[in-house]
Amino acid sequence: MSKRRTAEEETKFFAARGFGKRIGFGDRAALVAFSHIVAPSQGLTENLDRVRAALDQAKGEGLTSLIDATHAGMLLGESDAGRSLLIVFSDGVDTSSWLTADAVLETARRGDVVVYGVEVGERRASFPRDLSETTGGRLFAIESTKDLSATFSRILEEFRMRYLVSYSPQGVAAGGWHRLEVRVKNRGVTVQARPGYFAGQG
Repeated sequence: MSKRRTAEEETKFFAARGFGKRIGFGDRAALVAFSHIVAPSQGLTENLDRVRAALDQAKGEGLTSLIDATHAGMLLGESDAGRSLLIVFSDGVDTSSWLTADAVLETARRGDVVVYGVEVGERRASFPRDLSETTGGRLFAIESTKDLSATFSRILEEFRMRYLVSYSPQGVAAGGWHRLEVRVKNRGVTVQARPGYFAGQG
């Protein structure tokens, strides 16, 4: 008779399964596990087994420093070359962060990391959605942890299909936040992009 997995074990199983499906040669991954304490469990590495091992050691206990952990994840992403993806998965609202949501959203505007949020059940707070929209990502609300594998695979596939569009602005202020809207001529096409960019002082 097989042993029935606990909710925590089931979450780890489906997360690891989805995480490894589309990670390819040359990709680098990291893990930041958090409760009221935030610490990188595994730095950026091409060795996926190390990330899986760190995930297996994570414990579902303590308070939730979601905002602080998101900030730490973005800093890890910014340390890597090229466009980085951050997947933020949590089953609860923030209860113990030091940083404010506005401060982390400002960091997101100034950075280049694309953030996707994954929440189990009904949406509980505005921060994950605001962060996803600010960085050009999306928020997924799933029914149970059994949907994690398919959701993570979908996020990775979608991220790989993104286009990088650049332009040189003219006639705008040198510094600050500038709203930006990307449109396509074809009808029935949904554009998912960052809503603006933060320019430094010229």
